[in-house]
Amino acid sequence: MRLTKLTEPFKFAPNQVTFLAVLIYAVVFVSVLVYDELADVPKNTRGLDLERAYDTLSEITARPHPYVTHANDAVRNYILSRLRPLAARHDHVHLSNDEVSNVTYVAASRGGYAVYFEGNNLLLKIDGTESSSDGVLFSCHFDSVSTAPGATDDGMAVATLLQMAEYLSVPERRPRRTAVFFFNNGEEDGLNGAHAFFEHPWSNLTSVFINLEGAAAGGRPLLFRSTSYGPVRSLRSKLVKHPHATVLSSEAFSAGMIRSATDFEVYAKGIDREVTGLQGFDFSFYKRRAYYHTPRDSIPGMGHGQARKALWAMLETVRGSGLSLLNDDEPGTDERPTVYFDILGTGVVVLTQSTVYAINVALLVLGPLSTIGLAAWVVVASKKRSQQDSVPASHDEPRWRFLLKAILGWERFWVALIFAGLAHIGLAAAFLNINPYIVHSHAYAVLTAYLGFSFLALVLPLQSLHRMLPPTFVSQKLAVLLSLYNFSWILLVASTSLIASRHYGSLYWATVLNVSAWLAVMLEFARAGRRRDPGNERGTYSFLFSSHEEQEVRAEGAVAGRRQVRGVLYEAPEHSSQEPETGANGDRAEGEVIETDPTEITPLIHQHRRRTQGGGELLTVDPPEDVKVVGQPADEHGWWIAQLLLLVPPFAMLLFQLEVLLLNASMHTLPDGSPPLVVYFILGLFSTLIFVPLTPFAHKLPQSLNVVVAGILVLLLALSWTVFPFTQQWPFRVYFQQSVELTSAPASHALTFNAVANNVAVPPQVVRAETTLTGLQGYIDKYIVPDIPSSRHADVQCDTKGLRPDLMTCHWATDLIPSPDGNISAPSSTSGWVDVQTTRLNATRALLSVRGANTRGCRLYFDRPVTFLYVHQPSDSAPSPRPAPYEKMRIQGGYEMPATGVPEVRLWSRTWDRTFHVEVGWEGGAEGYGEEDEAGLTGRAACQYAEYESALGGAGTGLIPAFEEVRQFLPLWALPTKLSDGLAEVWVRFSV
Repeated sequence: MRLTKLTEPFKFAPNQVTFLAVLIYAVVFVSVLVYDELADVPKNTRGLDLERAYDTLSEITARPHPYVTHANDAVRNYILSRLRPLAARHDHVHLSNDEVSNVTYVAASRGGYAVYFEGNNLLLKIDGTESSSDGVLFSCHFDSVSTAPGATDDGMAVATLLQMAEYLSVPERRPRRTAVFFFNNGEEDGLNGAHAFFEHPWSNLTSVFINLEGAAAGGRPLLFRSTSYGPVRSLRSKLVKHPHATVLSSEAFSAGMIRSATDFEVYAKGIDREVTGLQGFDFSFYKRRAYYHTPRDSIPGMGHGQARKALWAMLETVRGSGLSLLNDDEPGTDERPTVYFDILGTGVVVLTQSTVYAINVALLVLGPLSTIGLAAWVVVASKKRSQQDSVPASHDEPRWRFLLKAILGWERFWVALIFAGLAHIGLAAAFLNINPYIVHSHAYAVLTAYLGFSFLALVLPLQSLHRMLPPTFVSQKLAVLLSLYNFSWILLVASTSLIASRHYGSLYWATVLNVSAWLAVMLEFARAGRRRDPGNERGTYSFLFSSHEEQEVRAEGAVAGRRQVRGVLYEAPEHSSQEPETGANGDRAEGEVIETDPTEITPLIHQHRRRTQGGGELLTVDPPEDVKVVGQPADEHGWWIAQLLLLVPPFAMLLFQLEVLLLNASMHTLPDGSPPLVVYFILGLFSTLIFVPLTPFAHKLPQSLNVVVAGILVLLLALSWTVFPFTQQWPFRVYFQQSVELTSAPASHALTFNAVANNVAVPPQVVRAETTLTGLQGYIDKYIVPDIPSSRHADVQCDTKGLRPDLMTCHWATDLIPSPDGNISAPSSTSGWVDVQTTRLNATRALLSVRGANTRGCRLYFDRPVTFLYVHQPSDSAPSPRPAPYEKMRIQGGYEMPATGVPEVRLWSRTWDRTFHVEVGWEGGAEGYGEEDEAGLTGRAACQYAEYESALGGAGTGLIPAFEEVRQFLPLWALPTKLSDGLAEVWVRFSV
């Protein structure tokens, strides 16, 4: 009795299984959610000045500072004031105030466009103690978008690199390899600053990079994507206390699943025939994307005390990985593809893909062989036991019933998995039809609902099959374990194939599941071999290795001293109906032994006839009153605990980490046009996989647990399907832009460069000013636009094919005219806003001169593609009249002009009020044009403006009243963000 009490907690019974399973999953879920929060700042920051870095962040995020604003110059001057003392103080520290690097390239996105950019980047070089070209580039950008102060995009990075520059400039900390700190400008307008980096001579000093970014607004920074094994290995440094990384995010970029661009892709690609691509990684914020590029990408927007924690998380990781790349024996240039993931933020696993591939192949071969070998051992042991103990007999059963039992006995795991998949299709359809965007604001309620639904979708089919048709060949645990192992083996094949064919290692968790399932199956076979039978759910030996009579005997339970008697059954002669009874009442007493004359077949041992629960008969030497009917499976102690611990914790932890990461990265992308189905597919897939390791134990879970889970699920679904999907905490994003059309510029057909000066400048007048808002259909048109005062009496036009993919654009005429020069006393005056002059050089060449007041960003849109481009420098003298081209434009290698040309040219100057002299050419005789090209060239010239609230931006910085109107009258559950480089685009039509 005492031994029974001691072993009771380890018994494979409903209460024990429920307690341990609930405990394990609770620990996994809580651990992942706790680790997903920012860690506290340590008291000892080991030489890093967090408070100074925080002051820096406060300084540069006082207001938005895009490239075309004067606030951008103020931020640049502040950074320069921090770098100059470092270079002046130490001989091994050098500063480059780069105001000479210009770059021209063609971007392939959005149909292709050409860019001319005059950079004003800042670089600081700290010479290494060893001469080497394997220096490390630390990169960030100091411009923001026009609608956000840029605390995480990219203020945190600027503060981090300024602090790291001061940290490494101290002679005692001088690194082995050269460190280049790169503060670039114009990233938000198309990665312009990164392109200009390769025009600087210091670009030849580095072979590895760490690019700091912000793809959201706060939270824990993530190793967003990487090029190879070498750079990622630096995260294993002891100084990286809280690594956060997964190869899945990197490969999502490679597969085109993430709509974003960072300087990473410029550095990794390099310049064709000039500079080899660098090895490195993006380190970026990714949570709270609802605030991305909005006014809440600010220190207050991150929550009280969260900005310091987020800043420290970036500082700590950059210092640890940076020092590793700068000082370790290996320079971080190993280009082999890699697989990496962190474990609850306490450490990171980094392996080459070739290593993972070798492990997978070994598991694919050795796993099945060892499983088959142990299964054969169990079969042999079971047959030996059956030959010794069983009573041979025949047992007939219809073949169809036998086959049905076999299928539902062995393959019930697949039945449950298919049922769960179909159920999730129904659940996703319900969300998409009832409230598709609820995951934006109530993500964790939806996540909990999906987890509960997945649990029930897997457990209920297995419990139902166990109750209606208990497996008779083996125990349900063994049958499901074998199917689970087969499932993991299939996933492992997929993982191995992806590594071999696509160099994708995102299915690394399949290796963990396969190892866990394999070890669990080995334990189950060891238990079966020890019993010399795999058992079943009816309290008998397996039907594979025992007769029907033996199964019935086993169903009666064990009785001490009982043994079966072989031989011929002795049947006493039946009494005739005329034979008198001898009982007290004239009847024979029940159980009375009737003695007959002995014969040659009379048994020497007295026998008792027994009828079993199954309806069969057998003989025992035990009196009927001594036989205890059991009919229950043999008790199991301990084995199941080891199996549960092998299967659930490691796999569930990895999958739940990924699920939470993907949820945080995607839940706020829906207002940007991302399909909600993707989010619900992720939740359904990962939630189901998380509970797959529980399936071998599902039949032991009680119905009371199902009732509790179902009750919680109903409440969560009721909430998710009834509340409004956008809140003040998690707002809707509205894309703003104003378009102002001015009267057309006069056409010119002069054939000389000097003809530009002969054009008579006529002050343009406003033809039409429009406010444009873009957002989700059903919200932008019903809730947002009607509340904007200027739209109430205007003719509002909404187009389902908006200016952003999968979004609706609404626009209307407005009399709120911007004031680019900050002069609000005469807002109707448009003199000097945009000056455009054109000159026809020959049949297929033209010269366009464009100037915008109080800006340094303009664009040229062409009605036909241009195939030639040359931007004259301000120092260029007017050439003598002769056929164009005067000079061929140098275009950055790997970004050349395509043969089909480009429909747009973007122009960026480092100075204000710059006149761009742009020479363009087009192919003659193109479709739609005569051979002589009499129609010439037509299009639009536009300049960008992004400065508003002149009281904050300083005198003469400009006003955009239409944007301020939208900000003022948006509902509390919506925030504005920019649609393009400028909040206001002022344009004129031209023709050549």
